[in-house]
Amino acid sequence: MIRDLASLPEDATYDLVVVGAGAAGMAAALFAAIAGKKALLVERTEYLGGTTALSAATTWVPNSRHAKKVSQDDSPEKAARFLDGVVGNYGRREMRQAFLESGPKAIDTLEDHSEVQFRPYATHPDYQQEAEGATLRGRALEPLPFDGRTLGKALDLIRPPIPEFTIFGGMMVDRTDIGHLLKLKENVASFRHALGILGRYGLDRLTRKRGTRLVMGNALVGRFLTSLLKRDVDIITRTEVSELITGPDGV
Repeated sequence: MIRDLASLPEDATYDLVVVGAGAAGMAAALFAAIAGKKALLVERTEYLGGTTALSAATTWVPNSRHAKKVSQDDSPEKAARFLDGVVGNYGRREMRQAFLESGPKAIDTLEDHSEVQFRPYATHPDYQQEAEGATLRGRALEPLPFDGRTLGKALDLIRPPIPEFTIFGGMMVDRTDIGHLLKLKENVASFRHALGILGRYGLDRLTRKRGTRLVMGNALVGRFLTSLLKRDVDIITRTEVSELITGPDGV
């Protein structure tokens, strides 16, 4: 539920209070809600999404349920060698191993119990290709496009995308869209795709200040927000944490 600080009861209690509503914070609150806990999400600004909303929201998780769709040659051992090579002594190997074991399970939980859904890139190389264990595809996931109209007025809470990720004054496009737009005169399927997203954006701007077809970072934030609202997680914006007070019943 979207609330303001004044509307919270003085005796309100939560199992988890998350400060900061980027993807990490929204995910923490959502995982808590999925586990049956009562969560509160607190955001300092007027928008949700943090820097995630401004990004492509590429999510690097080796050996997820989607990996086999585009790659047949990856394994946890290969991903571990890659992380050992690029991280080395800058982080504990136990933490990397925990990430490799928990990452695919986290994707499963999100996709099975929320609106957060991903797809693999057909080709998205690991950035450090010289490192042992690097792959050309399968580890990078992107959020599926999302229909922001389902959020109603809550759509206005999502931090708008950066201009570099938009065309025509605000129409969001991802890599798939760009490919179709470049080939719209050469391919019937591309023409239909381009016509569909252009028409949708045109209709949106007749009645709204922004497009409602969300991709990349905005799509991930929109999917998190929808999932949190469905699970009755309390969300407050324009609120800063000034002090943590520890008492006999918690913080």
